Amino acid sequence: MTTMSLDTKKRVQIFQKIPELGLFIVFVATLILFSTFNSYFASLASLKILLVTVIYTGIVLIGQALLMIVGELDLSVGAVASLGTITTGLMLADWNLPLPVAVIIGIGIGAFVGFLNGFITIKVGIPAFITTLSMLFLARGISYVLSGGDPVYPLPQGTGNLSRPMILGFPSAVWIFLILFITADQFVRRSVLGREFYLIGGNKVAAKLSGIKVDKIKIGLFTLCGALSAFAGILLMSKLQRSDAVTGLGWELNVIAAAAVGGIKLTGGGGSLTGAFIGILFLQVILQGLVMIGLNPFLLEAVIGAVMIVAVWISTQKTKK
Repeated sequence: MTTMSLDTKKRVQIFQKIPELGLFIVFVATLILFSTFNSYFASLASLKILLVTVIYTGIVLIGQALLMIVGELDLSVGAVASLGTITTGLMLADWNLPLPVAVIIGIGIGAFVGFLNGFITIKVGIPAFITTLSMLFLARGISYVLSGGDPVYPLPQGTGNLSRPMILGFPSAVWIFLILFITADQFVRRSVLGREFYLIGGNKVAAKLSGIKVDKIKIGLFTLCGALSAFAGILLMSKLQRSDAVTGLGWELNVIAAAAVGGIKLTGGGGSLTGAFIGILFLQVILQGLVMIGLNPFLLEAVIGAVMIVAVWISTQKTKK
C-alpha cells in the first residue's frame, strides 16, 4: 500500500509539474484510435500535413492565448486576418509595392485594429466581448468593401516566397510559426513580464497594487493579437497566391476552443501556450479522424462544441480542487 501510494503521489506530482502532459496523452491516444481505421493516419506524412494545416490559426492562437491568460479575449481575430490579407493584396496587386513593405503595412493595420480593441476595452470600459464582436463586423465589412467581394489576384511573382519555400522538408511558414510560438512560450515561462500575465489574469486588483501596469500590458497584448492575426492572413495569402475577404471565417471560435481545451482558463490566470498548441492539434485530429470514418460533416462542429464543454468542465473541477 505504501509503495502504491508513493507511486500515485509521484504521478500526481509529474502531472502538476507538466499540466500539458494529460492532454498530450489524450492526443496520442486519439491518434492511435483513428489509426486503427487507417494506418496512414498516424504516419509521419499525415502528421506533417496536420502541422501545416494548423499553423495559420496557430499564429492567431498565440495572441489569443496570451489575451485569455490576462482575462481578456478577441472575437475579431478572423476579421482582422481578412483585413490584413485584403489590404496587403491590394498594395501588391494595385499599388505595386514591394512585398516586405506591403507585409509590414498589413501587419501594422492589424496592430492598429488590435490597439483600438484594447483602448476601447480598457480605457473606455466597454467589455472586450462587445468591443471585439463589433470590430469583427467592422473589419469584415471593410474587407468586403475594399475587395468588392471578389478575390484579389493575380498577385505579383514572388508573393509565395514568404510561405512556400521548403526548408528541411517543411514550408517556410511552418518554421515562421515555430519561431513565433517557441519565442512567445519561453517569454511567458521565463520572463518577469510573462509571469505578470498570470497575476493579472488571476487577480487584477492585486496586480495593480503590486505596481504592475495592467492597462498598458492588456492594450499591448490586444495590439499584438491584432498584428499576429493580420500576419496569419498574409501568410495564408502567400500560400494561396490570392487575397480573399473570406479569409479567417470562424478562426475566432477555433482558437478560443483550442485554448480552452488546452487548459487556458476562460477567466484568466492559468494555462500555457504549449497546452493551447496541443489543444489545436487535438481538435484538428478529431476533425480529420471523424471525416475519415465518414461522420456527417454537419455534426463536426457539434462534436467540437461537446469536446470544449468537457474540457472546460475538467478545468473547472481542477480549479475547485
